[in-house]
Amino acid sequence: MKIVNIPKDVLYILESLNKKGYEAYIVGGCVRDAILGRVPEDWDVTTSAKPEEVKLCFDKTFDTGIQHGTVTAVINKNNYEITTYRIEDKYEDCRHPSQVFFTEKLTDDLLRRDFTMNAIAYHPKEGFKDPFGGIEDIAIKTIRGVGNPSERFNEDALRMLRAVRFSAQLGFEIEVETLKALEDNAGLIQKISVERIREEITKLLKSDFTEKVPLLWETGLLSEISKELYDKVIEEKESIIKALSFNPKESMLCWAVFLKGFDGEGAKKMLRFLKFDLNTIKNVSKILEYKNYKFPENDYEIKAFANILGDENLKGWFKLYSLINNMEKGEKGLLEYENIINRGECVFQKDLDITGNDLIENGFERGKILGEILSKLLDYVHLNPSENKKEILLKKALEYKV
Repeated sequence: MKIVNIPKDVLYILESLNKKGYEAYIVGGCVRDAILGRVPEDWDVTTSAKPEEVKLCFDKTFDTGIQHGTVTAVINKNNYEITTYRIEDKYEDCRHPSQVFFTEKLTDDLLRRDFTMNAIAYHPKEGFKDPFGGIEDIAIKTIRGVGNPSERFNEDALRMLRAVRFSAQLGFEIEVETLKALEDNAGLIQKISVERIREEITKLLKSDFTEKVPLLWETGLLSEISKELYDKVIEEKESIIKALSFNPKESMLCWAVFLKGFDGEGAKKMLRFLKFDLNTIKNVSKILEYKNYKFPENDYEIKAFANILGDENLKGWFKLYSLINNMEKGEKGLLEYENIINRGECVFQKDLDITGNDLIENGFERGKILGEILSKLLDYVHLNPSENKKEILLKKALEYKV
């Protein structure tokens, strides 16, 4: 059987709890990832010790969700969540249990988890505890609900999106009964906050197995999340999957691809519905506003376009063009822009070797005319990069003043 390489801090946690007479195991995603040969991002520990008993085992802890049995231990400045074995009462909002009961049985705790692959515990001396066949399901690359999958989804409707996301991240198939339960309960996703939905879809779009992404709409989940989003995605589904197959890992770029069926205003509205931050809303909608803009063919056109989009968005525009139009052409355009920047050429007004104050000191009046002259100077320097010198620009400004 595979041996899990557990970090020293986590081993210390297990040993500290064991010395006090309590059971303790690593559990969930870290065990799954270790079996798959992946490096776990987090190490979660489950134990028979009650929260107050856990706190007595370590020098520094703080309450994370103590009402649900979770205490965080600080070991060598790193935080580790330790959760008491628990049984959960009915889920009244399809997300949170109405009440939690502590139990002394590990199997009871594993039964409340979402999928068999996440319901495996491990101890370095005892090996794996796998009452629901999660190890076998990992071996056959299957996502299977623990016990009755419909009950698991009714307990926490976000698990349906997690099933789709895990399928795309791991390349696993969703087991038949689990998939049917997902499809039958898709409407429950409306009970989940858009913030959590957004997080799961973001992870889905950044996944390696993009051929699994269509599960998002084939299961009925996307239409329940937003009919408008569903309609636009269906119109563009082939090109969306093709673009995502290049595995862009930037969240904003993934969403620009996913929302490519929208214009700028439509994308802005959808991003607001999903409660994105203002920066993402502004940038993604701006890129999509200009998604059909004529490709800039030379340095002058690239600089002019940069002043419409801004530095970050121009880079995003070239990357989006690479994904949905022409990879070679888009990458070449981005490289040409980066070369312009690396050569230190003037792209934006702030790069001009002359300012509005310089013009005022030389007799120019404040107001609209000043901005117009600076715009003309910027255009002149775009065409003549070597002319970005204050004395030259002052002479040109005098010409424009006439």
